[in-house]
Amino acid sequence: MRFVLLHSPLTGPSVWTPVAIELARRGIDATRPVIPPLGEIDAPLYANVGHAVAAQFLGQGGPFVLAVHSGAGGIAPAVVAAAAGQIKAVLYVDAIPPHPGRNWFETASDALGDSLKAKAVGGMVPAWDEWFPPGALASLTPEGALREAILTELAPTPLAWLEEAAPDIDLPSDVGWGFLRLSKAYEREAGEARRLGWPTLRRDLHHLAMTTHPEEVTAGMLALTRLLGLKAA
Repeated sequence: MRFVLLHSPLTGPSVWTPVAIELARRGIDATRPVIPPLGEIDAPLYANVGHAVAAQFLGQGGPFVLAVHSGAGGIAPAVVAAAAGQIKAVLYVDAIPPHPGRNWFETASDALGDSLKAKAVGGMVPAWDEWFPPGALASLTPEGALREAILTELAPTPLAWLEEAAPDIDLPSDVGWGFLRLSKAYEREAGEARRLGWPTLRRDLHHLAMTTHPEEVTAGMLALTRLLGLKAA
C-alpha cells in the first residue's frame, strides 16, 4: 500500500515533504502529486483537477491511501473517481469534508468569504499567506529551506475555483474514509466526519503540523489506516 499526499489548492506539495520523509524512514512509499495552476484548467474544475492529480500516480504500483490536506478535501471524491479503483482509503488531514452541491465559500465563514471577495482583483483572490496578518503563516512552518519552498509555492487563486460547486459523486463503499484533526480550527469538520461514521482522531497541534511534527502526524495517519483495516507498509 502506497501513500498519495495531496496538498491544498492554496498551497503546494512542499507542505507534505517532512511526512513523505518520515514515511520513507518507516519503509513506506509516498508520492506527492501537484495540483496544476487552477487558472490553466478548464471547467468543470473539480473533475478536471481530479483527473490531473490521478494521472500523476496511476501506474505507480498501487493500491493507494490518499491523504488530503485542508481545501484538498473537496477534491478527494473526484480523485477517487478518476483513480479507477486504485484508492482504498482516504485520510482527511485537517481537511474540508466532501461538500457536493456547495462551493468553497459555503464551507467558510461569512467574514472570510466577504473579505476575500473584497480583495479579489481581476478574478483572483490573494495568495493564502495574505489572508492572515503578516508572518502568521510563516510562524507555522520551520525556519529554513522548507519554509522558503512553502512560501514560494503560494499563488493567487481564481475566484472561479472558490465559486464552483463541488460535484455530487457517489463515494465508493469499498473505500475507507477517516479524519485526522490537527487544529482546533477544524473541530467542526472533525465533528462532521464523525457524523458521517468516519474513524476520527484528534491531535492538538496546528494546521500545518505536517511541517513541524511529521512523526506525530505520520503516526496518526498510520493509526487511521489501521482503523480502516489496511496495512500501509
